[in-house]
Amino acid sequence: MTKRILFVCTGNICRSPMALVLFRDMVGKDRSLRSAGIEADSAGTNPVYFAATPEAIGVMHEYGLDLTGHASKPLDGRLVDWADLILVKELWHKRTVVSRFPETVKKTHLLSEYVGEKGDVSDPYGSGIEAYRECAAQLQELLTKMAERLKLVP
Repeated sequence: MTKRILFVCTGNICRSPMALVLFRDMVGKDRSLRSAGIEADSAGTNPVYFAATPEAIGVMHEYGLDLTGHASKPLDGRLVDWADLILVKELWHKRTVVSRFPETVKKTHLLSEYVGEKGDVSDPYGSGIEAYRECAAQLQELLTKMAERLKLVP
């Protein structure tokens, strides 16, 4: 079973940190995922070295999750080596990751495609709180499907 999952977006202040706390919450509530020892982290292709956006923090608070301690970090060789699975939010993220780290070609996937869907997870940055809510709902749906898939993979 995949044990170490890395969520990647651009700045590591919206989508990947939201995916991270949503997924960690799922793992915490699911005994089979928890007992498998699944871990997760997040990074950005072009991190801005800030905390999560106020909108991301607010929307995760609506889900009962805390994103206040998040600080963006860059995608680097250490994280790439650590990860069994790298899940990106947009196709250009995948191209960037594989271009910078060619050895990741088989473990880097668009989150939507990993669960049998198509399309990007749109970047809510600068688009207001409703865009963040829509992004979080999309992430929740995709991550739920991902968790189910992980349970099926030996």
